[in-house]
Amino acid sequence: MNSVSRIGDYKFSQDDKLLLDANIWLYLFAPPSKPSGYATKVYSEAFKRILSAKSQVVLSSTILSEYLNRYCRIEWGARFKEVHPDFKSFRQSQDYFQVGNGAATYARAMLKQSRRVDDGFAGTDIAAVLGDFESGRSDFNDGLLVSACASNSWKLVTHDGDFKEGGIHVLTDNAKLITACGKKE
Repeated sequence: MNSVSRIGDYKFSQDDKLLLDANIWLYLFAPPSKPSGYATKVYSEAFKRILSAKSQVVLSSTILSEYLNRYCRIEWGARFKEVHPDFKSFRQSQDYFQVGNGAATYARAMLKQSRRVDDGFAGTDIAAVLGDFESGRSDFNDGLLVSACASNSWKLVTHDGDFKEGGIHVLTDNAKLITACGKKE
């Protein structure tokens, strides 16, 4: 079971090493068609506290890839799917340029506010990650993230409710995840 802390209550320090999940980056650097709401406010305020505390934010290629792909698919689905029913053809269209440019601009901002890290694929217990994937217990990328956090003593900042197991420390505002990992509301 993971250890979980409500992000709004967590006291960040310069000793914290934090891996922000792609969903958190999507709250912080959202596509234009994604409405902001309560979670955006919670994680934006937490990010300000992270930066103020001089906590170390790490960014892996897995997270950046998920962010970029999700950003573009959100925009495609909300604004361009009727014109370009196939995502791959959308990527080759003039309409994509604005979307790709926005995503890349935000990616550059993310890179300025974090330290690039190797996600440790070569040292991952791939048999365990694939076993969890095969059984439906875990998304493959989620398994890689848990493994990277465990081997590097990173805390995972996420709003994804799937991060119940792995023996890592998770910071979240997801009430179901907090409850599932044994914290009282």
